[in-house]
Amino acid sequence: MPKVTVTYFNVKGLGEGIRMLLAYGGQEFEDKRVEKEQWAELKPSTPFGQLPIMEIDGKMYAQGMAICRYLGRKYNLCGADIEEDFIIDQNVDFFTDIRLKAVSAFYEQDEKIKAAKLEDFKKNIYPAMLSKLEKILEENNGYMAAGKLTWADFVFAGLYDTLKVIMSIPEMDVKYPSFKKLRDTVYALPKVKEYSENAPKCEY
Repeated sequence: MPKVTVTYFNVKGLGEGIRMLLAYGGQEFEDKRVEKEQWAELKPSTPFGQLPIMEIDGKMYAQGMAICRYLGRKYNLCGADIEEDFIIDQNVDFFTDIRLKAVSAFYEQDEKIKAAKLEDFKKNIYPAMLSKLEKILEENNGYMAAGKLTWADFVFAGLYDTLKVIMSIPEMDVKYPSFKKLRDTVYALPKVKEYSENAPKCEY
């Protein structure tokens, strides 16, 4: 079995899908969690100045979605053909659009601009995007694509708790019950559940 290390901050975010995919695949891995004060020193040694990174036998790989896609292929969590893979990629990219929109507001440094963005997005942007995401799940038997469990669902589940925080929609579980259902479906997978129960606790 290769030696695998995952390095990310002590939040779920972009790292959790990778951690859960590795757990699902039965791959033991070192779970390195970087504190904010450590990041400046570590950043220059990463491929693109970003986290997460995954090392396999000492070779470093980056870009969260590329890592998840690789693990999806490795653990047979892809589509049945290239067209289904196309849809998986499409829906993950749309989910990424939602996340990036939320990030643009959440990490705004000017508090007045941040508050205005959050109010605008919650009123004018998020409802349409989240309704489209809800429709995707409804059309795919509760999953992100292909009507079955794929690596896209691990991306969704890993980011879901973070998304509720950065979008400032704590009531998302109630407003969009299909989201929580998919999140819980992934976390209930036996090896993922075991990982989650033993993982360091983080706020989101």
